[in-house]
Order: sequence, then structure tokens, then C-alpha cells
Amino acid sequence: MESIISHALLFLANQGFDWYVCGGGAIDAFLGKQTRIHKDLDIAVFWEDRNSVITLMLAEGWRVFEACGGGIIHELFEVQQSPEKRNLFCFTLNENRCKLEPIGDDRYRFGFEKKEQKDFTYIEFLFNQRGDEYFYLPGNANLKRKLNKALLKSNGVPHLAPEVVLFYKSRYLEYSPDTLDHYQDFEVSLPFLDDEQKQWLGQSLKKEYVNGHEWLKRL
Repeated sequence: MESIISHALLFLANQGFDWYVCGGGAIDAFLGKQTRIHKDLDIAVFWEDRNSVITLMLAEGWRVFEACGGGIIHELFEVQQSPEKRNLFCFTLNENRCKLEPIGDDRYRFGFEKKEQKDFTYIEFLFNQRGDEYFYLPGNANLKRKLNKALLKSNGVPHLAPEVVLFYKSRYLEYSPDTLDHYQDFEVSLPFLDDEQKQWLGQSLKKEYVNGHEWLKRL
């Protein structure tokens, strides 16, 4: 993953939009070492830059798809204004882990072989909202984090703060095929979070999960 992120740094440099490694890659960036196998590269970007991302990826010869839910993706060949907020899956022509079953109208049933990503051939762009001062998180509690706390840089790599990544991961423990990865990311990160980061994560989990969350007892 370190080599893949190095490729991303060169590929996305000076493209006119801000981006940050997220997911498990952000945990590695924060800790300064690889902690587990990574199956994909997750990049956080912002909604106002969606068209710029699509334009870049198409110009560089990548296939671009927007998520439609239920394992269905829609291929984009130009910038399109989507009525819904949808993340993007992008991969090169030689990325053989992606399986596409055509179902018509440039739509496919998407399958993804969960093997380690070894080359710079796949990016999932996850879109986020920000204001002048805050990074806004999804969910029912209307949570936010100061931009300078949510968006970090370690050893030259821009990434989401670990406590923000863990909040996202807290939402997927029950049904995600990557549940074990989420638990591992929590375990390896926790000893390195400072008191303020732990406090923010704990308060956020309490607000979001009124019936409690299993990670709270560790915080």
C-alpha cells in the first residue's frame, strides 16, 4: 500500500482538488507503517470537486462508475450531474479483480475479488461535505470536526484523522464483509490516539448510537 499511495501522490498532485487517504490506508499513514493487507485504495474528496475527479480519471484512461446501491454500478463516459450523492469506483483496464455483469443502460452488477491490491489500478472515491471551518460526518447526530483536526498530513501523505476513520468504520460492523479489518484498525489505532481524539470519538459514538456502541467501553 505504501507504493500505491506514493503513486497516488504523484497522480493526484496539482489537479485542482483536495484529497485525503481514508479507510485502512489512513490508519497506516497515521501510524507510519503498514498494519494489514489492504484490498483497495480509498480516497476522500469533496462534493464540490466531483466533476473534476470524473474529468481527471476519464482523461487518464480509467473506467469510472458511480455506485447505485444493491451492488449495481453505472459507468460514466463524461461528467454527469447525479440527482443523488454517489461515490465513484475507478479502475484501470488491467484491474482483473473487478467483475462486471451487464444489465443494460451502461449498468452492471459489480463483483470485487477481495484480494490484496498490489498496483495502482483501483481507487474508490468517497465524497464528503465540508464548510469554512468544519468537516461534516454522515449519520443521525449531525456530527462535525474542525477541518484542522479531521484532515491531517503524515510524512507528506494527506489523510483523514484516525478517529474520523474509526467513526466511519463504527457504522459497518454488523454487515460489512470487511468487519474484521474494521476491528483490527480500531485495535491498532487506539493506543496512539491522544486524549482529545479519544474524547471526540467517544462523544461522537454516544451521540450517534443512543443505545450504545461496543467500542465505547474501550474508550
